[in-house]
Amino acid sequence: MDQPRPWSLCALAVSNTTAHMHDAPHPRFRALSLALLFVVAIALRCYRIDAQSFWYDEGLTVALAVRSLDDIARAAAADVHPPLYYWLLHGWLLLMGTSEAAARAFSAVCGAVTVVMTAILGRRWSGAVAGWLAGIAAAVSPCAIHYSQETRMYALAMLLAACLWLTLDAVVRERTGDHAIDPSGIAHHPRRWRILYGAAALAALATHYFMVAFVAAASLIGALFLRRRARLVWITGHLALAVFFLALVWNSRERLAGWTFAKQSTDPLFILTDVLHGFSLGPSASSPSWFWLIGFGALLVAVFPAWRASPMMTSMALVWLVAPLGAIIILSLNQPYYKLRFLLPALPAYHLLLGIGGAALARIIATRFGARIGAGMVVLTTVWFMAAAIAPLRNEWFDPAFQRDDYRGLARAVAATARADDAILLIGPGQIDVFDYYFKGLQVRYPLPRFRPLDPAATIAELEQIAQRHRRVYGVFYVPYEADPDGVVSAWLAERAFRAESRWYGGVELVVYELGDVGAPLRDVSVRFGDALILERAAVSAMRVAGGDAVRVELHWRVSALPERDLYLFAHLLDINNRIRAQHDGPLARVPTSAWQVGEIYRSRAAVLVPPNTPLATYRLVIGVYDPRTGKRLLLEDGRDGWEAEYVLSRYEGEAHCWTTTVDVRRGEEACRSMDGIHLCKAQRTHFTYPTRSSASAAFTAGRGTRMRIHPRLTMPTAISTTKSAS
Repeated sequence: MDQPRPWSLCALAVSNTTAHMHDAPHPRFRALSLALLFVVAIALRCYRIDAQSFWYDEGLTVALAVRSLDDIARAAAADVHPPLYYWLLHGWLLLMGTSEAAARAFSAVCGAVTVVMTAILGRRWSGAVAGWLAGIAAAVSPCAIHYSQETRMYALAMLLAACLWLTLDAVVRERTGDHAIDPSGIAHHPRRWRILYGAAALAALATHYFMVAFVAAASLIGALFLRRRARLVWITGHLALAVFFLALVWNSRERLAGWTFAKQSTDPLFILTDVLHGFSLGPSASSPSWFWLIGFGALLVAVFPAWRASPMMTSMALVWLVAPLGAIIILSLNQPYYKLRFLLPALPAYHLLLGIGGAALARIIATRFGARIGAGMVVLTTVWFMAAAIAPLRNEWFDPAFQRDDYRGLARAVAATARADDAILLIGPGQIDVFDYYFKGLQVRYPLPRFRPLDPAATIAELEQIAQRHRRVYGVFYVPYEADPDGVVSAWLAERAFRAESRWYGGVELVVYELGDVGAPLRDVSVRFGDALILERAAVSAMRVAGGDAVRVELHWRVSALPERDLYLFAHLLDINNRIRAQHDGPLARVPTSAWQVGEIYRSRAAVLVPPNTPLATYRLVIGVYDPRTGKRLLLEDGRDGWEAEYVLSRYEGEAHCWTTTVDVRRGEEACRSMDGIHLCKAQRTHFTYPTRSSASAAFTAGRGTRMRIHPRLTMPTAISTTKSAS
């Protein structure tokens, strides 16, 4: 007998769905479709899984999961998440290792299995076509793929939510006697399914605290559809689950109470639109793409004809999605609890509704125009899901603007420039786990604040001690508005340190600060920049620096007119060819210039880091002010766009570099002069330039000074400033 063709099977499925929407078209086709969905799902979730760095939460997760099971339980009691995911990940890491790919693979597997579970639920609730469409929507979902490539518990929570609803479906069917749509006999073992439902509910509650909303929604479904005697058992079981959940929460009550200190509401309309956009296109979509969102909305609207045909099953999917959404909206009316990832266990319900809506639409078209046209609608919907995922997934995998916080790159930057006596300041103390995962240097780490809420006096005292011990600190700032909501650390650094450079690695900012004093007196300069600012006094640390050192600059500004915009300071170290060898760019002060007041004096403190490999030469330090929006510089009164502050000479600790000096030597005398550790002895020849260390033969002219270019070997580390003379 010939095997049926895929197109014929699709048409047959639509035709059978029209006649009896729960019949499967062909057992072999059903198994192959589930296998295909799993292969596609696992391939998409493993693609470039280790391309991005661990971010903050992932670093905490791996650091906790590698500890012993007892330590995990104790740490979870002080955390905002229950311990089950960490226990499971602990076993996984023992087998697979702790690399980014290995740690994230657990979530990838959970996400791929969730796709299969979604397809099974769709077939059970609304037929083979709905199951296929729900499965393909879940397989290519940018939102599901994003969180399946993350070492967090949300992919596991999705899987447990799907298991919870599958077992709920079996329990409800058995107790209501509805076996017409269950030809597999899956609901014919009531005790087994009740046990599995309880296990899924316990696991869900032990994975994430917000899973209580999903268990509560499932309990509501059972209470509505079960018969009276079964309902009493159902309620008793959920009371036991409630006791278990309250015990978990009680252990973590202090941490949960202080999880967020912000007191502000989140607009319910924002939550609704963000969920629609996030569930449809994922967190990496460039912007709200209304073309795609309208299509997803149309499929959701098409659910209502299916609801009239099968109200119980469609209601289960709706309650699964709507009940947790309503709960997060209520919780966010006072504090900003809403996070899209908290609702991720409802994502399979969204995919099920898309599949049910797509199947209902295909059924309507098949009824009016024939089965083949209806099958074409199924193919079109499948292609629609795939096409909608292309741009978000491209952003997810290849666009740095959408990638996670890059602690890997940040650690490399610190390792490339940090000296042994430098310090690491971690604002957001929990960063130490993910930072230490990548950074293996011996520099001292200072996680601040030590306690939350921050103690200003204790924190400032520790900062003072850091300033006494270290010359330079690397500040790593992650959500400082939570760790330091009053800006205590930032204010101290702005007052006492010199900000050298800043760079963002995703949502993490790396700022390099020089500690200590400027090392030079302030002098009057009275230089006007544009119409608004007058540089009254300035101080530059030193004329002599070595590669790896910094030039410190302190500037005092007087406001002569209100600046209309925020302005930035630049300080450039230029070589003889006016090329920038080192630079500083940043705000003029901690207070934006748009908030400055006329007549007031404001201070800028900046540092220019000299790269370690900077050639020995004399450089010019030029300071100026510019508009960061346009790049336009403020001009001085003489038309220049920068004020030349000092000459700075970089030096090497080593040998064989060339400088110019003036030596005055008499005929027949032996001169021996010491210049900063360099000894010039027995100079009796004149008019020569040494391209190498070889000698030259040219007589001095008696009685006159001669300029010489010489190439000595340094016998000790030294600093050379401008032209020197020896008589």
